[in-house]
Amino acid sequence: MNMHDRIQVEPARDWTSRNQQWLSAQLGALRLRIAQQLGSASADAEAAPPEGDGDFEPALDTLTRLFGLSPFEREVLLLAAGVELDSALRRLVGEAMRQAPDAVASAQPTLNFAMQTLAEPHWDAMSPLRPLRRWHLISCEGRAAPPRRPIEIDERVLHYLTGVVAMDARLIGLARCETAGTSEPEAPLARAVAEALGTGTAALVALGHARGDIEPQRDVAREAAAGLEADALWLHARDLPHDSRAIADTACLLDREAALSDAVIVLELDRAGEPVDAEVRAVTLLAHLAGPAIVLNAPEPARLSRLRQRRMLRLLVPDAPLAARQAAALRGLPREQADALSLALRPALQQFDVPTAELRLVVSEALAESQAEPATLGPAVWRHCRAAARGGLDALAQRIDNRVDFDDLVVPPVVIVQLRAIAAELRQRPRVYGDWGFAARNGRGLGAAALFAGESGTGKTYAAEAIADAAGLDLYRIDLASVVSKYIGETEKNLSRLFEAAETSGAILLFDEADALFGKRSEVRDSHDRFANIEVAYLLQRIETYRGLVILTTNMKSALDRAFLRRIRYVVQFPYPDVAARERLWRMQFPAEAPLGEVDFAGLSKLQLTGGNIRAIALNAAFLAAAEDGRIGQDAINAAVRAEFSKLERPTPGIMP
Repeated sequence: MNMHDRIQVEPARDWTSRNQQWLSAQLGALRLRIAQQLGSASADAEAAPPEGDGDFEPALDTLTRLFGLSPFEREVLLLAAGVELDSALRRLVGEAMRQAPDAVASAQPTLNFAMQTLAEPHWDAMSPLRPLRRWHLISCEGRAAPPRRPIEIDERVLHYLTGVVAMDARLIGLARCETAGTSEPEAPLARAVAEALGTGTAALVALGHARGDIEPQRDVAREAAAGLEADALWLHARDLPHDSRAIADTACLLDREAALSDAVIVLELDRAGEPVDAEVRAVTLLAHLAGPAIVLNAPEPARLSRLRQRRMLRLLVPDAPLAARQAAALRGLPREQADALSLALRPALQQFDVPTAELRLVVSEALAESQAEPATLGPAVWRHCRAAARGGLDALAQRIDNRVDFDDLVVPPVVIVQLRAIAAELRQRPRVYGDWGFAARNGRGLGAAALFAGESGTGKTYAAEAIADAAGLDLYRIDLASVVSKYIGETEKNLSRLFEAAETSGAILLFDEADALFGKRSEVRDSHDRFANIEVAYLLQRIETYRGLVILTTNMKSALDRAFLRRIRYVVQFPYPDVAARERLWRMQFPAEAPLGEVDFAGLSKLQLTGGNIRAIALNAAFLAAAEDGRIGQDAINAAVRAEFSKLERPTPGIMP
């Protein structure tokens, strides 16, 4: 099946009319032959049908050429179509079937009947490997022996023979056919794809994008299809069936539909958020496809290695320049709105890699939100860009809503200065790395890492929230259980997916209790030590290349690998809170709405507790007071203190108020 064997015909209506006349004449000739065999040829039998001329190719001839049918197989297909379209032919076939030695009471022809009636018969025409059944042009089902099974034409093939525009019903909901233009591709990459598929240099083109942005890849696929003067048959990997046999059947139907519709198959994958086995199912489908195809967000080369038998071309689609993406999003807006949005979009797009397809939606939502107050346009654009750039990160890590600012932190002033410096770097990155040219001089990556060290409950996670709030960025806590795997190589794969998803947003990544993941590399005694060291080395490289901020928290700084400490730009020590800090922490725990009774905060501040412990005690005391339907007083707090010290396996202090 060659997609370039196109039918050059006059306008569709003229071709359809001629095709139906031609098919009617063919069926009339077939009626005559069967009638003569029955000895009941009538006077109104039609003459021999005309053949297609140079500027007209009937649908049956096209099918014969596309699928390589023999003359006998061509007539079997005509016979199967005829009994569905021509009532007179159907009656003749039924009469002939009843007169046969192995008579069957049916108007559906069988292989035996076809062998006795049609020209140039051969028994292997009904083989599953021959075109009629290989491409599901006919069905031949039943419990009888194959020669006696009824032959029925496929519905989609019948529509095609009669010139009816249709699509295989089994593909509806799975694939859609998009009519392409006929313009010459403008982008060099699209021309390369069209040339590779058109000349047969490649049967599969695997496209990718550094950020996983699907829209630039779609544009290349559309332009390439237009250059081939072919439609595009689009489908998504997540919609593929799970059973391998069903995938093979789907591939066959897609190949057949692509041939009948003169289309190229385009398969999409998501870079992140895709079901775990979607990529495996996509590769299985590509392995079964016979015709040309384009895959977007193509799997890694290691996964595509099983497709070695297919001629493949891998291409990376470059990102559109920032100015071009911005201009496309603002196209059609009034000049005043476009100018205001241009100023708001520039810093946002320097920070967030917003997919091209979503940028227009970001613009419309920001405009609608700031319509009443134009001064809020900038923050609205930033907020919507941040949400649009999250990609699939929500599926890989826990996003923390930032409800803390620097005024809420109870830490020494020197710590606040360090934290503000980190937030300032995040805000000024576009200017320093972009406008001032520092990015060109930094070949190892634009990322920054910070280590927050201190006992549990001293405010390390709160500090990360305050930085994210000040910088206007998302904060994601990494769940080590979803990252670390006991299987060799899986931890690196999980981390790779995590960092790739985070790249588009520039989010802050928080590795809580990082010593569990970033431990010291050990002397290699066996293969487990070697692979554990590889994990640590991979993390070192990935943190350096990540363009955002990575925060590591630990209460065991000495357990971290020294190589990590060398690469960490900021090391912030969170001390144990002193008496003044503890009193402030106690007073901050109770909201204004809480029914607070008489509480000795000065006395409570003498208890050796961290901020985390104090928060837990305040909350437990509130529940105890609520159960008694009273106010949160000293008795409830004392009971909660005793419970907390018991949990910590520490004796209850004698200084309790």
